[in-house]
Amino acid sequence: MSKQPTENSRKLIYAKINELYIQTRSKYLVQFPDSYVTFNKKHSARVVVLNDSMLKTHIDGDLTYGIFNGGYFNKFITFDVDFNDKGLARWATLKLIDVLVREFNIKRQDIHVSVSGNKGYHVDMFFDKPIPVKEIRAFYDNVIATVGKLQDGQIEFRPSWTQGVKLPLGVHQKTGNRCWFCDNETLTPIKSFDYLLDVEPMDSTIITEADFGLTDKQASEFEAVAAETNIMANVIDVSAALQKARRILESGRLTESNSRHSTTLTLACFYNSQGFEQEEAVEAIMDILNATPPQYFSKGSTPDHWLKEAKRLVAYAYEKDMKLGNADKQVTIYKSEILAVLQCGTFKQKQMLYAMLVTSKRYGPTFYLKTKTAMAMIGTTSRETVQNAIKTLVQKGYVEYRRKGEVDIAKSLELGQFRHKPNKYRLLLPEVADDEPSVEVSNEQSVVDVALKLCDVKEIKRYVKRREYENKWAL
Repeated sequence: MSKQPTENSRKLIYAKINELYIQTRSKYLVQFPDSYVTFNKKHSARVVVLNDSMLKTHIDGDLTYGIFNGGYFNKFITFDVDFNDKGLARWATLKLIDVLVREFNIKRQDIHVSVSGNKGYHVDMFFDKPIPVKEIRAFYDNVIATVGKLQDGQIEFRPSWTQGVKLPLGVHQKTGNRCWFCDNETLTPIKSFDYLLDVEPMDSTIITEADFGLTDKQASEFEAVAAETNIMANVIDVSAALQKARRILESGRLTESNSRHSTTLTLACFYNSQGFEQEEAVEAIMDILNATPPQYFSKGSTPDHWLKEAKRLVAYAYEKDMKLGNADKQVTIYKSEILAVLQCGTFKQKQMLYAMLVTSKRYGPTFYLKTKTAMAMIGTTSRETVQNAIKTLVQKGYVEYRRKGEVDIAKSLELGQFRHKPNKYRLLLPEVADDEPSVEVSNEQSVVDVALKLCDVKEIKRYVKRREYENKWAL
């Protein structure tokens, strides 16, 4: 049995919990023997904000408290190792720690493990300043991808605004176990409340300055330049391979030396957002890596290893349906644009032009669109429907080809059969006026939804045939 902390030690422990963990006092968890309850002062004025008296109750073991993040920033991360089998939980925790130390250069002294109170563990890292949640999540995604597939359990990200995490050193209200910190090499519990007093936050730049993915601005630039540089296929062209690889590096597309791992995951997310098959994504990533000068890779890194990792990380990104930045970004649609869509032809052609309009706003005025992605956008299983719709839009002057039917020479020679680069397009719609009505739209809204927000029924009927209106547009 461990001794309860002295009164002076208690004050220091409360202060340390406040320093390391507490990011909001208005929202917190309380664990009861049969459930967790969330208290949120914004939902009820009767809720008391989290305070040191509650921390005393937590340390005494009478109630167990948990916390959420501040909404936009985290000053720590918890890897919540959750397994039904205690042995598997121990194995996964030790593997996670090994990955953090060996692959991400985290000092072992900055990794703090506590038992969850049941069969799992919490692996905590504390930062000397708050870090945007998106950056912490990018770090988490890369770490978990490196850990690899886990059976019969998972390692979850905590805390977020919607998913809290129990504070350490309390008592699990269901099992009665004290949530002690552990030795991070043996996972032997350290039955002392004073462990926390020696914990110091780590340098946050280890996370923020490492290349764990692109920032929002970089992602947007990357997506726009991807089409411009033909990054997905023709970067392997013999005459321009090295030049384009350097251009991508200098522009931040592969960021910096020794960034192969994180760049591979970033590209996997990008190609997933673009509708590539997994095999196509792996090929495109390998094209880029093979075209990169060797000095940008760590010593001993080989193409065989790149290929193995590319397959693994692509599979991970697709399994988790991870997509890069702009795939779900809201865009602004103007009334003149919708009127152009209404006039363009059949309903499928309207759907196609609207889909291309949204794509151009997300990925730049010159964009590429795979037939399979276009099929999903307009709800058809017919490649011919898509191809005919685009052909008609081109003939009517709504769209122009910026690249069409171009053979990928390098890939064709490699495979022994013709392979074409994806077509590139540019819309030819009139410029919008400054004072035009507009709406913000997301992936959930169809061309019908958007048109009905921007136009009255009379306007819609002016451009839509009666049968189409009755079948597709009538409320």
